[in-house]
Amino acid sequence: MKRTRTLFRKITAAAAASTLLLSGSSTVLAASYQEAEKAALSQFIKGFSSYWDVVMEDQEKAMAGTKAVMTLKLEDGGKTLLSAASGGMDFSWLNTLTMDMTAAVTEGKEIVNGAILLNDSPLCNMNMYMDLNELVEYLQIPELSETWMKMPLLDSLEISEEELAQTFESEEEMQAYMEYMEAYKASMKNNFKVLSDLTSFLPDTATVSALLDRYGNIIIDSTAEGTSSEETISVEGISEDCTVYESQITEVGVLSMMKNILTTAKEDQELKGLLDKWSETSGEDLNAQLQTNADALLADLTGEGSDAAVVTSKAWVNADGKIIGREISAEDETGSIPVFTWKNPSSDEKSALFIEFGAGEETMTFTGTGQSSEGLLNGEYVFAVNSVKMLGIKAENLETHPKVPGYYNGKIGVSVLDAGTEEAPNPLAAFGLDINVASDAEAKTNQVDFTVTNSGAALVTLSVNGGYADASVSAPEQAVLDASLDITEEGAETSYIQGMDWTAILDNASAAGAPAELVGAFDQMIQQAVDNALNPPQEEEITETESAADAAA
Repeated sequence: MKRTRTLFRKITAAAAASTLLLSGSSTVLAASYQEAEKAALSQFIKGFSSYWDVVMEDQEKAMAGTKAVMTLKLEDGGKTLLSAASGGMDFSWLNTLTMDMTAAVTEGKEIVNGAILLNDSPLCNMNMYMDLNELVEYLQIPELSETWMKMPLLDSLEISEEELAQTFESEEEMQAYMEYMEAYKASMKNNFKVLSDLTSFLPDTATVSALLDRYGNIIIDSTAEGTSSEETISVEGISEDCTVYESQITEVGVLSMMKNILTTAKEDQELKGLLDKWSETSGEDLNAQLQTNADALLADLTGEGSDAAVVTSKAWVNADGKIIGREISAEDETGSIPVFTWKNPSSDEKSALFIEFGAGEETMTFTGTGQSSEGLLNGEYVFAVNSVKMLGIKAENLETHPKVPGYYNGKIGVSVLDAGTEEAPNPLAAFGLDINVASDAEAKTNQVDFTVTNSGAALVTLSVNGGYADASVSAPEQAVLDASLDITEEGAETSYIQGMDWTAILDNASAAGAPAELVGAFDQMIQQAVDNALNPPQEEEITETESAADAAA
């Protein structure tokens, strides 16, 4: 019985998390807690199914081709800050650094063609080719060298027998490590095989919906109906009258829930079909593992449990039948301890939000108010830890329910509110982050701009723009790959370094506006690094240099 009670405590968090899965502002018609939860579950599945349809559609487009552009822009404030930090160096010429990439995956091969631009002017290109079946990656920077570098991912994990002997004290430890590495390599192959075609690995919408409905209802049916009462939710001066439904999950309920989940999973044909699909990729019989583990857990679930509550859950439903609040509490001998609270009352297009995780003095809260109009939210919120205000968050014209799931628009501003103390001021107090999201569901494009600010002045902006397009990527010929330099082989790195020519990249940097003295200094640094790589100083030379430096000091 003691073992069973320990199991109850372990799955308390899982039961609470399962209830959170149903959280949201679904509109429900209910006369009890279970009815409210089942209606919320149905609404959740409907919304998630729409989202999953978009995920599957976009994944198919991604396999055909994707385009991503990342641009780092140095703002005027950032130039001033860098200049001050570098002793007056001129950064007025430096505006943007961009990586423009096009990628496609076909027949287990990933091809990426990229271009690096300085101040919107070409600096160099970068081509990558990945054999996802053999786990071999090839890289070429044509302005530097026409040669392709070959990087076998698995071979790079190999350790010589001499190194193994030096690392491990016994034959048993060495053997255990080798077995672990074999399993790890097999896992890597499986993971990359999945990445080569996610559409064949991901479950379809019908399967996802059926599984969510089946096991969500098992969880809800395991709850015990509690009281219902009339109550007013009030946050930041905004209130709504509600009916609050209460339910408890007892030890008996948890035991019943676990048994029902396990016995249902053993006979679940849709789950079996999903596991069989994954087994083809992993090379393991996942359904057999499920059967074995389920039988073991069922054998471990002995005893009947008690009627003592493990978790208490509350749901607030307003006059329109909309769930606008939830609270999950853990139960122990001292009573009920709220561990999660969400309240979202609204009135006249104004809304308030309160979210809290934790218990006692250890809490994280997110609270504030906003106004919604035509699906756009404008509001100000505060994130606090243990009642200390840490961050301020401002939403501007933020879409809360986009027409196409995943394609949002709007702005979010984040500022640091914790200034620290006089003795220990917070060095980040003046910094902030502005996030601008712009999406086009029809064109299937997304752009997100992240701007770091200091006292309101922009320092640097990272823009990430992505979308789907017919990828015009070009793969290298097999003869080119056969002639590539394997960097795991002795002397390969030296051979590649000897063949490098930085002239084109340095000329491009000059054309992009880099000062001649900076380009010259960089050229000297490169030459010195190449010389050191090709002719590393001997130990005697290093000792003499260190001795001379000590004498000079």
